[in-house]
Amino acid sequence: MLRKLSIVVFLVLAVPGWTSASSTLKIMTQNVDQGTGEGYIVAALFGQLPLPGAVDLTYAELRASHLQQRASLIAGQIAAQKPDIVALQEVTLWRTGPDTQHAFTPLYDQLTYLLRDLLKLGVPYFVAGINTVDDLTLAGNNIGALRLTDRNVLLARAEFRWPALYFSDVQSHISSTVLSIGGLQVPSGWISATVHVGKKQFLLAAVHLESTVPGYLPATDVQVEQAKELIGTLSGATLPVVVCGDFNSDANDNPSAPDYTPTADIIQEAGYTEIWKLLHDGDPGNTWPLYLDDLIPISFPAQTPVERIDLFFTLGGISPLRVDQVLSPAPAGFSPPDGSDHVGVVATFAP
Repeated sequence: MLRKLSIVVFLVLAVPGWTSASSTLKIMTQNVDQGTGEGYIVAALFGQLPLPGAVDLTYAELRASHLQQRASLIAGQIAAQKPDIVALQEVTLWRTGPDTQHAFTPLYDQLTYLLRDLLKLGVPYFVAGINTVDDLTLAGNNIGALRLTDRNVLLARAEFRWPALYFSDVQSHISSTVLSIGGLQVPSGWISATVHVGKKQFLLAAVHLESTVPGYLPATDVQVEQAKELIGTLSGATLPVVVCGDFNSDANDNPSAPDYTPTADIIQEAGYTEIWKLLHDGDPGNTWPLYLDDLIPISFPAQTPVERIDLFFTLGGISPLRVDQVLSPAPAGFSPPDGSDHVGVVATFAP
């Protein structure tokens, strides 16, 4: 399924100041963590928990996850890095209601928090593209209903720069291969856009592929098919291509990694260059997880990342100049210990 979002989005706004002349472009990818790994729900779908009880646990985990405060941490890192474009995953709107037909009351809106905090920091961004991946409502026991609206979002810095930056042909894609688990459909998606920097152009794809599910091989099969569909869709591109996001596939090919799948290799076999490996050869650069979730009792213990799943790939005549990792650490004693369980990745290109 494909939804056209807009024809042209210009980044020439009435915002004080402007960036210095530069022919480079900085792009950041960040999974912001929706506040739960949905592990309780998955356990219920496999018959390990009653589903209403799993919904109640998820609601309690969201309340403990401090989504609003964590958004401020991520906004602070974005403001410090000042990327021209930000690709975000799991930018979730949570709502509640008395039952599944009336779950309209906003609980947490990560997109609103991020945009508001960036504006407060004096580094405003606007939404250049949005990909609503899923809209799911489930009934609980102690809570009438909990509703998740999962989104991938493309942000652009709302400040004039030279050479001018603008987008055209912004599109939202839903992968045709969808994970089915316990009778529940779990879609994934991505955003594509033609990015114009002065007289140069390239195609950007901001991606979130299906996560693996421990002990459930169909999830890996779905992820691989989604990657093949992505490659096939981009194969007709006549411009250089940048693909970034959360691929849920360990680019280090570590057999003990939770997301040990062939997806990252399949993309490289299609001719794409994985730029962390190109510019940091020998450094594993692991990006997940910075903390655990979906535990009983609810907690978010800090972890050392064990796999690199937040990635940049390039194809064609666009030159990656550098790629760095960024954290959004929380103050001492705060839980979770970081703005997200994913490390952010920032890449600078010469289009």
